[in-house]
Amino acid sequence: MQAKSLRLVIAAAIAAVVLSSCTIYVRPYWPSDSGVELSGVIQDFRPTRGSGATYFVGESIEFMLRTTTSGYVTLTAIDPDGRVYVLARNVFVEGGRNILPTPSQRVTYSAGTPRGFHRVRASFTSNRTSESSVSYQGIYGEGNWTSSISVDIRPSPVRDVSETTLYIR
Repeated sequence: MQAKSLRLVIAAAIAAVVLSSCTIYVRPYWPSDSGVELSGVIQDFRPTRGSGATYFVGESIEFMLRTTTSGYVTLTAIDPDGRVYVLARNVFVEGGRNILPTPSQRVTYSAGTPRGFHRVRASFTSNRTSESSVSYQGIYGEGNWTSSISVDIRPSPVRDVSETTLYIR
């Protein structure tokens, strides 16, 4: 009886080790009635510290983005108060692994208030998006955020959206 329990404990430990090395990718809910189909170009998107990482106000934040092809990325986020803001717009990325911000951007993404849970979306397009067609300034709430991204990426033949999270303390 004791050998059976020992085997069960060992099997559970092995399963825990194997499963802990799995990576879970979070794709935002994308409404089927948006009229915008996604291309599956983004393979991975997360803070370099990992999805759900914690940052203190003033700390620099970098993101890792892996795509199957070259194109343009816009990073938008929603804060704990429901306010949408832009981190970067129309940043050219090569296919493969990229760290954002890129050296050519000559900017730093800094953690700021409000403190709490922030969701960040990377919107990928094969062409630059028109900055005059969508302004994220003054946008509040999940639905308006998703609608704005849909309008922004719709004209591009290749498009994708991926989401990650982080905490600011």
